Amino acid sequence: MNKDSGLSQIQIAYFPERRSGNDRRAKPTSPFSWSSISGSRKHIRRAEDREKHRFVDVYSPGFLLVILIVLSFSLLDAYLTLHLINQGAQELNPVMAFFLEFGHMPFLLVKYFLTAFGLVALLILKNCTLWGGRISARVVLLTVPFLYGLLIAYELFLISKVTS
Repeated sequence: MNKDSGLSQIQIAYFPERRSGNDRRAKPTSPFSWSSISGSRKHIRRAEDREKHRFVDVYSPGFLLVILIVLSFSLLDAYLTLHLINQGAQELNPVMAFFLEFGHMPFLLVKYFLTAFGLVALLILKNCTLWGGRISARVVLLTVPFLYGLLIAYELFLISKVTS
């Protein structure tokens, strides 16, 4: 009896095989199961799974922070846009200009929900690539707060020009 086989017997005695032999990855998890609600996948661990399975169940707190920042920036952008429109500016986005004709509240609600829908889509697709694999959705999601920051800075610049 060699050293390795003795070690294997000890491992078998103390650490029995817990796998059932069935590959749980063979069929997708039902969206109505407890595993889908509570989640357990934070990232794709296996290299061979990265090409097949791109979705995870649990997202990091950093992504929650990014989403909250973008939603806040979106509301600030809407407020600044309405302020500029009251000063005589025009909404250049034709979709938002359409909803602005119905009043401020429809404008705010549509802007908020379109932004939230886009953020959720980017969050779900964060492990996927866009534009033919050139860029990941994660990079787009992390770039959005920076772009909103530039837009808000521009709107504040316009407001300073109007009031001076």
